[in-house]
Amino acid sequence: MSTEIIITSEVFVAYSLCPRKAFLMLFSDDKGTPHDYSRIIEERKRTHQAEYLEVFKQEHIGAKKYDKNNFKGNDFFVEASLKSEYWEAHCDVLTKVDASSSRRNSIYEPTIIIGTCSITNEHKTELLFIGKILGQIQKQLPAVGTIVGMDGKAHRVKLESGYKSITSFLKTLQGWVEEKPIEPPPLILNKHCPSCQFRDLCREQAVKENNLSLLDRMTPKAIQKYHKKGIFTIHQLSYLFRLRRNKKKRKSKLPVKHSLELQALAIREQKIYIQEIPSLSRKPVELFLDIEGIPDENFYYLIGLLVCTAENASYHSFWANTADDEESIWKQLIEKINSYPEAVIYHYGSYEVKAINELAKRYSTDCELIKQRLINLNSYIYGKVYFPTYSNSLKAIGDFIGIYWTVPNASGLQSIAWRYQWEDSQEVEHQQKLIQYNQDDCRALKLLADEYCKIITNSELQSNIDFANQPKKESTEVGKKIHNQFDTILKFAHADYDKKKISLSKDNTDENSQIKKRGARQYKNYNRAVNSKINKVIHVPALEACPQCNNELLQEKRKIIYKIVIDLIFFKTGCRKNIIKYIGYKNYCPICKKYSAPPSFFGMGRPCSYGHGFKAWVVYQRLFLRLPYQIIVQETEELFGESIAEGTITYFLKQFSEHYAETELILIQKILESPFIHVDETQISIRGINQYVWVFTDGKHVIFRLTKTREAEIVHEILSEYKGVLVSDFYGGYDSVNCKQQKCWSHLIKDINDDLWDAPFDTEFECFVSEVRNLIIPILETVEKYGLKKRHLSKFNKVVEKFYTQNILDKVYRSELAVKYQKRFERYRQSLFTFLEQDAIPWNNNTAERAIRHLAIQRKISGSFYESGATSYLVLLGIMQTCRFQDKSLLKFFMSGEKDIDKFKSSK
Repeated sequence: MSTEIIITSEVFVAYSLCPRKAFLMLFSDDKGTPHDYSRIIEERKRTHQAEYLEVFKQEHIGAKKYDKNNFKGNDFFVEASLKSEYWEAHCDVLTKVDASSSRRNSIYEPTIIIGTCSITNEHKTELLFIGKILGQIQKQLPAVGTIVGMDGKAHRVKLESGYKSITSFLKTLQGWVEEKPIEPPPLILNKHCPSCQFRDLCREQAVKENNLSLLDRMTPKAIQKYHKKGIFTIHQLSYLFRLRRNKKKRKSKLPVKHSLELQALAIREQKIYIQEIPSLSRKPVELFLDIEGIPDENFYYLIGLLVCTAENASYHSFWANTADDEESIWKQLIEKINSYPEAVIYHYGSYEVKAINELAKRYSTDCELIKQRLINLNSYIYGKVYFPTYSNSLKAIGDFIGIYWTVPNASGLQSIAWRYQWEDSQEVEHQQKLIQYNQDDCRALKLLADEYCKIITNSELQSNIDFANQPKKESTEVGKKIHNQFDTILKFAHADYDKKKISLSKDNTDENSQIKKRGARQYKNYNRAVNSKINKVIHVPALEACPQCNNELLQEKRKIIYKIVIDLIFFKTGCRKNIIKYIGYKNYCPICKKYSAPPSFFGMGRPCSYGHGFKAWVVYQRLFLRLPYQIIVQETEELFGESIAEGTITYFLKQFSEHYAETELILIQKILESPFIHVDETQISIRGINQYVWVFTDGKHVIFRLTKTREAEIVHEILSEYKGVLVSDFYGGYDSVNCKQQKCWSHLIKDINDDLWDAPFDTEFECFVSEVRNLIIPILETVEKYGLKKRHLSKFNKVVEKFYTQNILDKVYRSELAVKYQKRFERYRQSLFTFLEQDAIPWNNNTAERAIRHLAIQRKISGSFYESGATSYLVLLGIMQTCRFQDKSLLKFFMSGEKDIDKFKSSK
């Protein structure tokens, strides 16, 4: 072990932000160049520490400087340098607190003094590190610490719950001390890079590597996902972009998403890619707004406004020397904006909107009209227009389109450093830099708006602009003719081409010619010729009284009417077609002056209709055999000589779903009476829009429900009064259902097994998986031998407790996979082992998956559903799966006339 390496607070905090930064601080000869902002914050911190400790010593005369050899007795110690092995931290104040009676040593709590007003996660991490070292020295971890901000406010921070979060950091750094790593941690740029002393070094290497983290919106989680796919550079990432299919218009517009793959493609091709083209309407008078502030102090000190008219552009700046001047510059801004009531106000990003909201609230100003005039130019670019830049910041895009800033290193962070320098020195130079920087931002915003309009206007003409989903096809006039001819040949190659509309002998170059797409289906007119072979004729007696006025003196006009019903009669060995002709007469009522048909004709529909048996056969073909509509139409014509339309099949499904609505209610009642219910969900496409189908089953009865989102409201609705056990997978929507739950072990084991295949050399995770295996296999062997009986399974409760004590609770893992499953086992501790506590509770959710599998196969066949048809289909699918689970014939159930499947007995 090297005694020269000491892990200080700075190194530890650096590791929490970026492991590579901590590595460079420990092992690199190049210590980098601190950013002006970081240097100034450090100076402010030292000044604040000196001032605070001077006052503190005056108020607490007994406070002594910390001495490790005399660390007891005093109520306060100041300027403590805490050391324990290779850990070292500086603590400004140690405060004695009441110790428990069982301990003789005094217990101290740490206090640190910082150089900012607000408290950040880095400050809390530093305090946790100090508390850890202090705990090693005094043999007890402090429960609370204090952070004193620049404004003098003391913030009490609870430490007990945070120690566990830094344990993995401590273990890794301890390993570094004991043995220097061969390779530094992977290079991942993040939001802390601008203030880091190694920013130039890391940036240069990232550009050289073409590192994925150069992309501003690339997260560590996304990087890990791409690494698993073998994608390590932006160049490689660019090849993942795929054109979107032209989907049908959606009822609701989906939120805009930023595509990392398209951003990478823009960088590779050095082109501007357009995903959408939102128009930006310009006005004769426009205002361009930029606000500078100090987020730490929630103080806005400079507001810039560029007023652009047709004649000229004028810049106005409003400067606040102190926080007391903030209200004055705010009122000046409002007055200036109100002098242009028709002008729109452009800004970039959300900072200006947040500032206006805060200032309006702080100084009780009505700004609703001003807010309505605000236009965020970034919202026209984000997810819509992709520049070949690593980020969408105004500076990055401005550099690409040729906008310059007077001061080269100008940035938001640098502007805060300039403000601090001005406050310390009151030099005009720093104030002028800030005003110039603000003016450059306003001017850049104006030029970007102009450039955006040019891009939209000239996108078809400029070669460096392309469309993401419809790339330009460059061609000469001769080439266009050739392309049109080739397209015609391809259409001619289809078996269902129309010779009247497509001709190879002509030049089909007329852009206005309307050729019907191949995918457009043409429907036949099904005008049925009445079959001459009638199996049976039934004469229906005429009415004896008028149904309207009860007049019994009807005149027999003898107006003949008839109905033909085509049906199927089923036998043990097959079926045959049966045609029945109903003949009746309409009688005339002299009072109502209307003809009335016999009651038997009511509800028969058209002159020629279908009976229940025929409809049942068609529904069976669609539902059970999963035949497409076209195939069913062909079968009915070939087998029975009947031509039906595809729409008729949909109508049959709807009729049957309404007819068996009572059956579904019975199924719901039976399911809710079961001691356990399986639930699962899957995604289906409804005319191009993804919706979700939910299945509920107890192993004998099945129902389905359709929802537009994956929100589990339907589960709560159906199971609101349920008191049994819900068996489900690990989707979070099920967790809040108010009943006992059993999570599916099949899902858990599959996930663990897949992750183990992906990480074969993760020894720690492998050991964890071995412990899980040793836990679950004896339990499942007992289930196999004795069944799901509580008296045989309850003995494993002690084994489960032992497993959690040794492998889950308070166990620290380094492996990401082990940590992932540790959290999962901890979260679902109760619901993983419900089957040990009750009889006959399944340990997996395979029954729900079995019930929904038929739909998954149909989804592959059909691709997409219609919403009205999907609802009818799901009602009947629940009935079909119930018959299947009970080993009963769906077709025989339809023909039985029964509504309760449990009461129906299928003949063998």
